[in-house]
Amino acid sequence: MKNARELFEIVKSVSESLTGLLRECYGDTAYSEVIGLGVTGDTSRRIDIVAEEHAVEELRRTGLNIWVVSEEKGLYRLSEKPDYVVLIDPLDGSLNYSVGVPFASVSLAIFPYKQLNPQSIPEDVVGVVENIFTREWYGVINREVYVDGRLVESYPAQRTGIASVYFDTIEELKNLRDFFKNRGWKLRLRVYGSASLESAYASVGKIDHFISLTKKLRNTDIVVGYVIANRLGASITGDVTPSKVFTSNVTTVGRIAISPPERLISISTLNELGQ
Repeated sequence: MKNARELFEIVKSVSESLTGLLRECYGDTAYSEVIGLGVTGDTSRRIDIVAEEHAVEELRRTGLNIWVVSEEKGLYRLSEKPDYVVLIDPLDGSLNYSVGVPFASVSLAIFPYKQLNPQSIPEDVVGVVENIFTREWYGVINREVYVDGRLVESYPAQRTGIASVYFDTIEELKNLRDFFKNRGWKLRLRVYGSASLESAYASVGKIDHFISLTKKLRNTDIVVGYVIANRLGASITGDVTPSKVFTSNVTTVGRIAISPPERLISISTLNELGQ
């Protein structure tokens, strides 16, 4: 078994290898071809498969006894007796990537196999989200949080007013606007197109809110942001639970909001906003 820092060096190395590959392939229209559906029913492009296969092979080479859970083909059993489970999104923001919008990320998180389907967020989680193009990264090593190598010890006091919101209807957006207005909160709406990165932004306070009302987010999308938010004391509400996130399947986690500590958005409010 590896210690937490050794595991972080492994996932960070895989992330760097994968982001390097994705930068090399960027702009080649052949990789944008739609070739089928992933395990969750979402569109799979050639670049999604290439990225996933590269990440899995890199993880295989580490020699760790692991299972890998990824969005295109689901569960890879790389060992009969796994010590760890790795949740990966090898290319979060593939639509942006395929149409030439340079905002996409790579996400990896590793945790002990014995902590599958927990009732609370495991203490032993190591992970990283890395911006493919700027190379900025957000990492967690058990209870420690890092941004580009700098230790972050607390959630910041400054508020930006920025909210990244995923919604299905204009009515939902109107409901959210009214909800913020009634509380005197600024709403500077952004939708960037890479939930792994946006949830990480909210978890460290770069933006005030990451909200998804769509019920389409997957555990592989938000696992790192979810853990970082927990470590820094940000508010986390919604349908998401540790047992939905830390599993050996790609699962949808339902509605979720990551917000500043003093701006708790209740699950009942999220459900009302999403109707």
